[in-house]
Amino acid sequence: MNIINSKNNIRVHFVGLQQKERTVFDRVISFEKKNGLNVQVCANSKEANLFITTETAFSALNSVSSGKIVLVITKDSSLGDVQVASPLLITRVMKALEKAIKLVDDVKSGEEKSAEAGMKTSKPAADHANIEVCETSDGRLHALVIDDSASIRKQLELELRSSEIAADFAESGEQALEKIKERSFDLIFLDIMMPGINGYETCKLIRLNAVYKKTPIIMLSGKTSPLDEVEGIIAGATTYLTKPVKSDKFQEVLARVSSWINNFKIEKENKKTAVKC
Repeated sequence: MNIINSKNNIRVHFVGLQQKERTVFDRVISFEKKNGLNVQVCANSKEANLFITTETAFSALNSVSSGKIVLVITKDSSLGDVQVASPLLITRVMKALEKAIKLVDDVKSGEEKSAEAGMKTSKPAADHANIEVCETSDGRLHALVIDDSASIRKQLELELRSSEIAADFAESGEQALEKIKERSFDLIFLDIMMPGINGYETCKLIRLNAVYKKTPIIMLSGKTSPLDEVEGIIAGATTYLTKPVKSDKFQEVLARVSSWINNFKIEKENKKTAVKC
C-alpha cells in the first residue's frame, strides 16, 4: 500500500547520509515507486522539492533548501519540517516520508491557489507613505518573518501559506530593517534572540517608522517570563508566541491579528467615505 496518494512529482535530494541510512530510504522509495508513487531521486538540489538529510548536515542546507520541505534524521523536533529518529526502521521511515510528502503536496497546492488568485484578481499597488493595510496585488495580506532559524522560517511559511498570506523573510534585525524600506507589510513575526541587534531593539526601530505605528508585531520567544513580555510591550510588540510554535496557537493568534487588520481597513475606508461626503 502506498505511503500517500500524492498528486505531485516528488523529487528527493539526499544530503550527508551514511550508506546504511541511504540504503533504508532507497528501499522504501523503491517499494513506493512500485506501488505507484511518483517519486524520483535527483542529484541536482535545485530540482528537488524534498530534502532528506542528517542532523549534522542540516545547518548547511539553509540557503539551498529555502522554500522546500526538509526531512531530518534526528530526535530534535526543532530541526527541519519532519524528523525520523535512529535507528532507521522501515516503518519509521515510511511514516516520516508520508508526513514529508503531505507537506510537499500542501506547499504545491498553496502555490497553485496563489497563482489562480493572482490570475483572477488585480489591485493597484498601495501608496507606501500612507499604508496601514498593504494587501498584495492579488488581494492577500503580506507578512514579514524575522528569525535566524531556518526551521522556524519554514514552519511559519507553511502556516501562513495555509491561510493564503504571502510572506517575506529576514534572518536578522538588520536585514529586516532593509526589507521594510523596500515595501510595507501587514504583520510582522519577530524573534527575540538573533545575531546582531535583538528582537527588542529591532521592534523599537520598526516602530520609529511612521508606516509601522499600527502594524501588528508578534514576538517569537523561547522565554515565558512576565518580565520578558513586559520588555516586549515596552519595545512595541503587539503580542507573543512561545517557541516551539504550535500550529493551533499560531492560527489562534493569526486569526486575532487578522481581525485587527480588517478593523484598520474598515476604519480607513470609513474615513475616506466621510471625507467624500
